[in-house]
This record gives sequence, structure tokens and C-alpha cells, in this order.
Amino acid sequence: MHSARSVKDWHLACAYFRQTLDSIFNSTHKNFAVVAAGHEAPDFDLPTDSRFKFLSLDHPLPSQENGPWVAAIKDKTIKLGRAWNYAKLAWNPEYVMKVDWDDLVSSRLVDWLNTAKQAAGYCVKNGWVWNSGSRYIIRCSESFDLVCGTCLIIRSDLADSKGPFLSTVHGIILDETGKRIEATDNRSVAPGAGIGSLLLNDDHPRAEAQFRYLGHQLATVPFRAAVYRLRNPQSITQRGYHIHSLRWLLGSIRRTRFITQRLRKEFMLG
Repeated sequence: MHSARSVKDWHLACAYFRQTLDSIFNSTHKNFAVVAAGHEAPDFDLPTDSRFKFLSLDHPLPSQENGPWVAAIKDKTIKLGRAWNYAKLAWNPEYVMKVDWDDLVSSRLVDWLNTAKQAAGYCVKNGWVWNSGSRYIIRCSESFDLVCGTCLIIRSDLADSKGPFLSTVHGIILDETGKRIEATDNRSVAPGAGIGSLLLNDDHPRAEAQFRYLGHQLATVPFRAAVYRLRNPQSITQRGYHIHSLRWLLGSIRRTRFITQRLRKEFMLG
């Protein structure tokens, strides 16, 4: 979770984080555990559950010398690394999933994973994109993994595997060939990428290429398993709906759905 020193509205950030936790603990299958990490504990009572741990960290916020995006990714990676180290020792999980602090996950996901084949990893390619606070409409996405980091489930024995997985979002300087491939080809690992672990990188659009580099195939979750929150004023990207062309507008309308009671219950949509 972001630090209170790096968000505009701490109370709102905490409300979003609470909704994320609610969506996770809404799971129909109880065989899971959650580690959350942040500089400060949120302003609500955290779950008193043996499956939950909040790590309060005190590392300095990364310098914004290379821009706020790179600084945010570095901070996120530090927190994720600490959370993963705790989870390994405390629970020795079979799979690990990165969930951004303001996204939501399906109540069916853990139940499905418990019965799925033992693949090296699973990707959420189909998901939902939600303008924060919208009460009536939501948009489905067939390329969810390209826009949202809450899309990857990794088998734990592969999570620490190393490879050239760090790119410009991590502050790595690529040559012109690497920049071109990074910008135009998300099916390949960019030449000149820095060495990092499969789990501790934020280049999720390139996950299939990373698994392939390690000699494994990334499977797909067969249903819409996560919600990406847009127009979060606390987010470093602050993405929203923008009309790029008539074709884009028509496609967006085609993918728009009403928020049903079933969706509200499945994802704890507020």
C-alpha cells in the first residue's frame, strides 16, 4: 500500500484498501492467506484472522529522480519482497498472487485454483475495468493483463527464479533496440533488460515471455477473475476513459455491462 506521505487523500486510500481486503476475504474457499505491507497501518481495524498479516515497514521512500512512476514501482517492489519473504516462512504457499491495493478479486478465484491443474502459473486475461465509484456500469476487458498488475498467479517454486525481467518501469536504461522491442512487442523479453525475479518485477504485460524464458507455459484463468479500478485519485497512473476514435468508442460501448447484483457480491463492488 502507498504511504500516507505519497497520497492525496489518506482516508480515501484506506477505504479503497479496505474494499480490496473485503473482496479477498469474500472468497468462497478459505484456503488462502494474505500479507499486506505499508509504511503506516490504515485507519480502520485490520482483520483479526490467522490468515492475515500486515507488515509495517520503515524504509525510506525511493527517490523520484527518475520520475514518480519508477519511484512508485521501487517502493512497491520493496514491499512485495518483504511480504513474500514473510508468506514463505509463515505459510509455505503453493501459489502466490500479487494484488494491487485498490483492485478487487473474484470470490470464485481461490476455489477454482484449488481444483485447477498444477500449471506453472495462471494469467487473468479477461477481467473487468471499473471507473471508481460507478454504481451502474462496468467494462469487460479481453486484454486485462496488459493494463492491470492484479493478473498473475505464480507457482511458488518459480517465484524466485531469475531472468532478464526488469525494464524501463524499474529504471533500467535500454539501448534503442531494447526500447523498440519493449514498445512494440510484449511477447518478448527486451534485450538489455536487468536481472530480476519472476515475482519481483512489474512488467506484467511480458509475463508470458518471462515464463517462456524459464521454460514454462503460462495458463489462463477461464473467467473474469479481477477488477481494475480506474480514476483512483491516489493512483500514480490515474487512468480513465478517453475517447481516442470512433472505433475505440464503439468498442468501449460494446464491452460495457450493467453491474448486476451477482457482480456486486462476487467482487464486493461498492
